Amino acid sequence: MMSDTTTSKVDTSKPIAWVVSIGVHLGIGLLAFVATWSIVRTEEDPPRVVTSVWHEQPVNEKAKLPMVLPPAAKSEMELPELALPQESEINMQDGFAVLHEIATSGVIPEFARREPETEVQFMGLDAVSAKRIVYVVDASGSMLLRLPEVYDEVERSLKTLHPKQSFGIIFCKNGRAVIVPPKRTLVFATASNIEKAMEWIASCKELVGSSSSDPLNALKAAFNVSPDVVYLLSQDIEGKREYVVNAVALLEELDRLNPIDTRNGLRKVKIKCIQYWGEKQDQLMQQIAEIHGGNDGYTFIERGRVGK
Repeated sequence: MMSDTTTSKVDTSKPIAWVVSIGVHLGIGLLAFVATWSIVRTEEDPPRVVTSVWHEQPVNEKAKLPMVLPPAAKSEMELPELALPQESEINMQDGFAVLHEIATSGVIPEFARREPETEVQFMGLDAVSAKRIVYVVDASGSMLLRLPEVYDEVERSLKTLHPKQSFGIIFCKNGRAVIVPPKRTLVFATASNIEKAMEWIASCKELVGSSSSDPLNALKAAFNVSPDVVYLLSQDIEGKREYVVNAVALLEELDRLNPIDTRNGLRKVKIKCIQYWGEKQDQLMQQIAEIHGGNDGYTFIERGRVGK
């Protein structure tokens, strides 16, 4: 009898233990779910925009300061005056205003002026935006007595170039092109290269006056090295009698060598014409300058005086 009672008690306690264990686990799981759900909910909520709101407070007329403050110095109370830019200065920062200023006054602001490495000066004719320069000099008989002066002017022009610019010198003699070495290329305007070029010119026996002053072959040689500007210097390229230059053929060939770009209506190369010590103004040189030289593309120098 006693053994049966003991067995019955053991069998009753086991289900109770299972119920308690299951309840504890369910409680822990519920708490974990609630905690996780709260965290996820908090993370998903968008951040709130905090805005300050000023509320009008009641005014207490009987309120007094706890102590009397000394009067503030005048310099501490006044705000410093700000130096505002003038209207003209503000407008100068506007690109359209700058263009308008240049168009109306003709004055180019300092910051918009040309750079030294892209300008060239020769015999009174300047060129800008030119990094590759070729000098084409007439060495015909009419120029024989003036060539030493021309050499000096060429050297003076070369020495004004920036070392980043490059140059070439070509003489036209009897319709041929006499190229100062190196041929088929330009050299940088360094002191060494300028000195070599001038020494070659001084010692060259080919530069002896000839009859014809036709510059076509010399101009062709100049275009072969892709210049930005070509200076054509001669006393008279029209010629006389049997040495008259075919102006129509020369202009047609130049138009082929230096055509108008249909995209902007401009020619790639500027040809600046310098008539040196001529008896009268050469119409052919004027035509070349008008077509290929742009503004101020022709200069007439007579007895040391420059005229345009």
